[in-house]
Amino acid sequence: MRNCPISNEPMRQEQRNGVTIDVSSRGIFLDRSELFRLTEAERSGAWSFPWVDLLRSEINPPVDHERTLTCPVTGEEMRIVKYKGVHIDVSSAGIWLDAGELEAIVNNLKRDPSYGRGMALRLSELQF
Repeated sequence: MRNCPISNEPMRQEQRNGVTIDVSSRGIFLDRSELFRLTEAERSGAWSFPWVDLLRSEINPPVDHERTLTCPVTGEEMRIVKYKGVHIDVSSAGIWLDAGELEAIVNNLKRDPSYGRGMALRLSELQF
């Protein structure tokens, strides 16, 4: 069982869109490629691209650049990377998303018409 990198509490596993993720009260830890799989499941679950999505405001959650997290898998120090307007904590084993950051990433992706139409392959994003 993995521990939350913020509170050190044991995380529980949950299924979300067919992906098993590690969840705590402070956020979620995703193994490699799980963020891609979650956002693709969100896209493919939509009927079509609603043009109202173009009117969405980008969500940019606050970031604490002074905070250092330790990866719950490898124990290495995680680095902060900006992804779709959201600062996420990344290690060689996966990513940590604070509470609300997954929703912000999905919101920001929905602003892209090519994402909604399924035209973007997003292969470069498989690193997350």
